[in-house]
Amino acid sequence: MKVPSFGELLARYMNQKNCSDSELAKEINILIRDVIDISDSKESIANVDTSSIQRPVDVIDQWLNDRIYTLRGKHVSRLKLFFALTDKQSDELLTASGCRYSFGKLLEFYVEEKGFNSNRLAKKIGVQPITVGRWIKKGINPRPDSVKEIANVLGILKLSPQQVVEFFLLAGCTPPPTTDGTEVIGIDVMAKNINIEGTSQDEALPEPIIPIPGIPIFHPNQFFGRVDILKRFKWAWQQPTALQHIAIIGKRRSGKTSLMKYLQYITQTSTNELRPEQPQGWNNWLPKDFQFVFIDFQYAAMSKPESLLKHILRKLNLPIPRTCDLTNFTQVLDEQLTQPTVMLFDEIGAGLQSTDLDQMFWSNMRALGNNCANGKLGFVVSAHEPIQTLAKDSAKESPFFNIFGHTVYLKPLMENEAIVLINSFSDSLSIADIDWIQEKSGGWPALLQLLCDSRLRTLEEGDNSDAWKVEGLERIEPFLDLIKR
Repeated sequence: MKVPSFGELLARYMNQKNCSDSELAKEINILIRDVIDISDSKESIANVDTSSIQRPVDVIDQWLNDRIYTLRGKHVSRLKLFFALTDKQSDELLTASGCRYSFGKLLEFYVEEKGFNSNRLAKKIGVQPITVGRWIKKGINPRPDSVKEIANVLGILKLSPQQVVEFFLLAGCTPPPTTDGTEVIGIDVMAKNINIEGTSQDEALPEPIIPIPGIPIFHPNQFFGRVDILKRFKWAWQQPTALQHIAIIGKRRSGKTSLMKYLQYITQTSTNELRPEQPQGWNNWLPKDFQFVFIDFQYAAMSKPESLLKHILRKLNLPIPRTCDLTNFTQVLDEQLTQPTVMLFDEIGAGLQSTDLDQMFWSNMRALGNNCANGKLGFVVSAHEPIQTLAKDSAKESPFFNIFGHTVYLKPLMENEAIVLINSFSDSLSIADIDWIQEKSGGWPALLQLLCDSRLRTLEEGDNSDAWKVEGLERIEPFLDLIKR
């Protein structure tokens, strides 16, 4: 006997209930943002066409034609409830939907059926909501201890032995013994049909990508855009024995520190912790042999020559002389620095305000930048305005500020870069939300992070009102100087 497809079963139940496509889409609350992300689908991305999805009713049409790559576990659970299916009918629909071949979809089916959401489940089992989102949407398997917690919280252990085994096998875990000690018939066949090889446990995943409002980006996989600027760095550092110096100019909150942190950590981060397209802008080139020292001149200790110089030598694993003055510091660098080294001077304007960092100090930095270790020392500085202007205003004009042959100005992200950032988070946003966030943020990363944080938090709470927009505008209001021309 022919096994009915998902589309055939759906058409049958819709006819029985005399339900139209638009009525069904409304009843089960289909949102375009829920189906446009098909990262957990088993079909090849190349074979998936979502260009025809403009309205929720289009999703129903795709399902009826057995294009179920937009189908998620929560949709199947809602269909079961709406059509008031029997256990046998529900079992048939679950199988036809393909949810029994994807841990993420099956988990989402049970989460919806048991009246949970990602936020509530995460709280119950002691993980972050974004972690649950990765299990559901990215097809990543939890750790075995988390699987047991999930099964306990959702009451899966009270289901039929067959369903319990199915859940654990899909999670890549050994099923627990049945409560009555009996063996599940066909478990070997189930294990063979469920391909659990190559599934990833969540402890091996890279740093989760979540909104980082208010603070600089530290982990490289959270850094987006700036491709043209990174190309300038590559150009300036082509010859490790003749490192050129670069000034980064941008308003407050424009992303200067995040860019410096990216430079500092990108070579220390393993490939499996990065996004697939990283490192962007450098075309497979990395300053792999380089070492970086980050100095934030807003930190009080960095305004004192001795503590600053000791900090640099300590970070470079070089000996610290008993008297760590400019003379001894310069001698250590010149004699013992053997690999390309870049000093990242963040907020150099604050350094210029220090009375202890005088003109002699800056002149010595120039000498190091020109002659130290046969050209292996480079400088990158960041400031709110051109460095020559800062030096003049602080009455510390020095030849040091003339060695910077490259100046890059931070601008908003390009539209495609902003979209990649927004779409990197665990929850997909609607096209309308994305357009609004882009417009109000002006493409500035700091404002994008704040607005996305407001929207994603309300989605986790199940709030689909526009209240998040009011909150978001209030949060970015102190930083609107970025957008002003």
